[in-house]
Amino acid sequence: MNFGWLIIKPFSRFVLWFIKLIHSSLGLNYGFVLILVALIMRIVMGPLTRKSAESSAKMQVVAPLQKKLQEKHKGNPQQLQQEMGKLWKEHGVNPLSGCLPLLVQWPVLMSFFIVFRSTIEFRGHPFVFWIKDLSQPDYIFSLPFSVPFYGDAVAVLPIIMGISMFLTMGVTMQDNSQKTMMYFMNAFFILIFNSFPSGLTLYYTIFNLLSYQQQLSIKKNK
Repeated sequence: MNFGWLIIKPFSRFVLWFIKLIHSSLGLNYGFVLILVALIMRIVMGPLTRKSAESSAKMQVVAPLQKKLQEKHKGNPQQLQQEMGKLWKEHGVNPLSGCLPLLVQWPVLMSFFIVFRSTIEFRGHPFVFWIKDLSQPDYIFSLPFSVPFYGDAVAVLPIIMGISMFLTMGVTMQDNSQKTMMYFMNAFFILIFNSFPSGLTLYYTIFNLLSYQQQLSIKKNK
């Protein structure tokens, strides 16, 4: 099994060990194991997500002020840098604080993608209703034609995952100029996940739905 790049391998090995431990210890179906792991990861990543959301909210407040400074000192980069530093300090803003939580999460999230996409543990394990094999896409019917990147069959979980991504984006996005690109990216994810194992898509669907609930909570408590 390919556990990914060197920096990701320890995380990938731990993820595989962890899901096997839950499955054997609790006797749970692997589908419920994935839901439980998504819940655990949402709790673990919650503080980082909240930190990133708070930083983004502060950056939205100072964005108009930054634009004024850029127009005022566009001919003097050194003065602009000094004034921007003062502005950030005054409003308690760190431009990197929104990116650092994402960088911390990246190896972990990538390890889940690698393991859930390729592990043999899911092979032949059904979950509920139409999900007959967690190692295969959850196709419900075939198309009379093939769509580029999508294939010639329709899976349900990628559509639900896409809806959860759109909902989360609607709560978190503040800049309308970025929404078109984000919509395009989300639609692309729906296309490519259509051919991925249903176990992988199930995990990300649950994780995204939990993320949406957290973002609603953050927005409500602002």
